[in-house]
Amino acid sequence: MAHRSRTLGALAASGLILAATACGGGAASDDDGGGGDGGSAAADELVVAYSQDIDTLDPHQFKTDAGYGVGGNIYGTLLQESYTDGGDGVLSYAGESAPFLAESATWDDAQTTLTFVLKDGLTFAGGEPVTSEDVVWSLQRALSDVGYVQAIGQWLNVTDPATDIVATDERTVQLHVTHYSPLIEQFLAFQIFAILDKSAVEAQAGPDDPWGAVYLADEATASGPYVVESRVPGQSMTLTKNPDFTAADLADAPERIVVQSMPDPQQAFLALQNGAVDVIFGMTPDTAQALEQDPGLRLYDLEYSLVAYVGFNYEDPALQDVRIRQALSYLMPYDALREDVMKGYAGAAYGAVPYPMRDALDESGEKVAYPTDVEKAKELLAEAGYGPGELSLTLSVPATDEALSQSAVFIQSALQEGGVNIEVNEMSDADYNENLGSMQMFLDSWYSWGQDSVYQMFFLLTSGVFTNYTNYSNAEVDELVRQAMATTDPDERRELSQQAQQLIIDEAPWAFLFTRDYLVGASEGVEGITHSNDANLRFDQLRVAN
Repeated sequence: MAHRSRTLGALAASGLILAATACGGGAASDDDGGGGDGGSAAADELVVAYSQDIDTLDPHQFKTDAGYGVGGNIYGTLLQESYTDGGDGVLSYAGESAPFLAESATWDDAQTTLTFVLKDGLTFAGGEPVTSEDVVWSLQRALSDVGYVQAIGQWLNVTDPATDIVATDERTVQLHVTHYSPLIEQFLAFQIFAILDKSAVEAQAGPDDPWGAVYLADEATASGPYVVESRVPGQSMTLTKNPDFTAADLADAPERIVVQSMPDPQQAFLALQNGAVDVIFGMTPDTAQALEQDPGLRLYDLEYSLVAYVGFNYEDPALQDVRIRQALSYLMPYDALREDVMKGYAGAAYGAVPYPMRDALDESGEKVAYPTDVEKAKELLAEAGYGPGELSLTLSVPATDEALSQSAVFIQSALQEGGVNIEVNEMSDADYNENLGSMQMFLDSWYSWGQDSVYQMFFLLTSGVFTNYTNYSNAEVDELVRQAMATTDPDERRELSQQAQQLIIDEAPWAFLFTRDYLVGASEGVEGITHSNDANLRFDQLRVAN
């Protein structure tokens, strides 16, 4: 989970995993390595710009987008998402995971034991062999208290990592679970379940740091396609292709990736224009709009269920009446936010589970839960006992998020026209994050890796969960989500999920504003942009068209 925009490693259902195919885990199966037309080639060096610096290399800590971008490329996982080539320079998630560091992954007949066999000859970048002991230790570390991954560990259905994750020989690992879930395989493809070199980390650990968190903040025991060559703190990190990586064919992957920190979006855009940068991850709507006017550049506009919302604190007396929350929702300027703030790079958000999230109530991306209706809002406010100008509220927003800061201004104006006084409180990221859960109203955005509806509602809107920043609590929603987590029947899961979604819409704990597209700018000819479940680029898939 990164705190701008906030994300938490999530999942999507996948089918039974088969043995690895000859084309390599996760890579597009085209002979040209993913370019689609056979006219692409490996690059000697590509520069990828992010708006933040790389804050940590530890796969089990919260990170910036740049940190997640690097982590997903220097560490290997047992499984990896498979992609399909749409022929437009984008590689899209194919709906399943394939073995990556694993050679195979199979369930027993009872579907309570998942057995992984590692590929032969795997090594870490330091030359040490990747063994089943490393895998067991890495998964146990992920589910320990060293970082945040423990919070989502229950979705693996593992009761005790110390006894339920075991090595049966040097290449075989068994995962014992209480019951089958098709989501388990998807989890294990995410970088939060990276495979680390146990001996290298333990050599740097100590009594006060048994999992080597201090060491892994700045150092990596690379098991993936790239290794860290050098770093200039606060500016850049250079990755080079891992010469010892054998889990997939890297012949066409870029030799070197320079990850550049460029907080100023205009500076990044100008660097792309003059050729100093090849890819910008996460452009602002303004710079994306300008990029589309330049014939020498290309914009990749990737639809995701990254939802922007106004959260209403359920513990605040002024917001406990559902009519107040509904009235505020009817006053939101949805069209202006999507068109004027987001420049059209946004979709409608019908509830807390928006399109294109799996099992969303809206299958088109066009529905709005509370269309702008000033008169309806005034009626609800009057019923709740508030006349024009009698309700005053504070809306907090992280100052560093340009889209949310602009949205706050539009929302303030729209609500004042509806008779509600709004004070906008711009906060530093540190203050904002520290006060989540206590602010009266707040603007935020969230993306759940894998775009799974039940996972999304569990973490954001069930009682007592630490990421439920509105303090929303509804026993019926809690029970529907619990049942959906337990069932393996996809039709029953969808029905339970959609019942919970409708209850949440009716109670309006959020104003559901819009979904934010991921905007990736690139030099003309740069292809292999991965439209992945975790919204990160796979550097080894990048190509340059001839």
